[in-house]
Amino acid sequence: MKTRFYSTFLISILFCFILPFSLKAQILNDAETKEQVIHALKHIYNFEFKEAEPYQQRIKTRYPAHPVNPLLEAIQTFWQYMPVVENGSAASRYQSYLNQSLDLAEKMKAANKHDTEATFFLLATHSYLAMLESDRGEFMKAGAEAKRTYGYMRKGFKLMEQNPEFYFSTGLYNYYREQYPQDHPVVKPIMFFFQDGNKNLGLKQMETGYQKGIFTKTEAAYYLTYVLIKHENNPLKALSYSTPLYKEYSNNPVYMTRHAEALTLAGRYNEAEPLAQQLAQKKHYVFKTAGEVFIGLILEKAKKNDAAAHTYYQKAVLNKMSEQYTQDYHAMAYCGLARIAERNGQNKQAKDYYQKAQKLAEYSSTIQEIKRALK
Repeated sequence: MKTRFYSTFLISILFCFILPFSLKAQILNDAETKEQVIHALKHIYNFEFKEAEPYQQRIKTRYPAHPVNPLLEAIQTFWQYMPVVENGSAASRYQSYLNQSLDLAEKMKAANKHDTEATFFLLATHSYLAMLESDRGEFMKAGAEAKRTYGYMRKGFKLMEQNPEFYFSTGLYNYYREQYPQDHPVVKPIMFFFQDGNKNLGLKQMETGYQKGIFTKTEAAYYLTYVLIKHENNPLKALSYSTPLYKEYSNNPVYMTRHAEALTLAGRYNEAEPLAQQLAQKKHYVFKTAGEVFIGLILEKAKKNDAAAHTYYQKAVLNKMSEQYTQDYHAMAYCGLARIAERNGQNKQAKDYYQKAQKLAEYSSTIQEIKRALK
């Protein structure tokens, strides 16, 4: 089973609920503390981890036994050490923070079963725990956590008109409830237990969430970019979301990667090239791989330099592969190598490359190219 289901489907719920629920609850009835949480999250999003710490400390001083504290620590650990599952000590700290948040939220819920703030923290921590277990390959544990998450999540389906922040989570659910089983038929039997979705409606709801939401706007922009590139094959429209996201959080290499990808796939090569070069120079294999693939595409498509493009595609496929983060970039690189082989009359080599890409590809555009080539 692919881990990406949890990373795109569950992790988003955290940011969707963190402030909407809390606005009506104890910690963020306090305007000053609300601002501390907002500032902490913005710094974390922008990879300014030291800058986030003073805000987190002020929250902890004012609310020492609140689940928001370990949860913010978990969020920071997730971003700072991504992919966190590949770093043993960071993964242990991450899980410990989540368990602390869960314990404190359960105490809140025991004291008041109608406490919506407690409900949020239970939802958020179970979401992260589901993703962590999935990334570890512990799918039974991940499924149990996902089931718990779903129970809390359903409460948001009926609250969109009352609070526009819920459009994002509901739209994300409606889209991926239908899309993920299409990509991964093996999960169809378990999807029976989840309410039906609607992809078109889901897209519209996420767009409404981006337009009307305040606290979910960032996550809506990111996932709209992702969905429009990966599944809808519409990178030009994706740019309307990736551009403001990158401008606001220019230090976040994940957002930089998505923006560079949208620019490259939309054919805006001059704008994409400086970002691709920056990514290719990074030490982390995730961003390095993405940058090398984008440079390869620019060299191949814009500069018509197959020899140089071939070099970058080869660099990309020799990098470590992460199922969650770089699998599709490896597929893109193999397709690039296949196109170059075809132009050189190396049809058998091209077929081999396409077959390698076929085992990895999830992007609709890549899958379509492979199907045409292997007819």
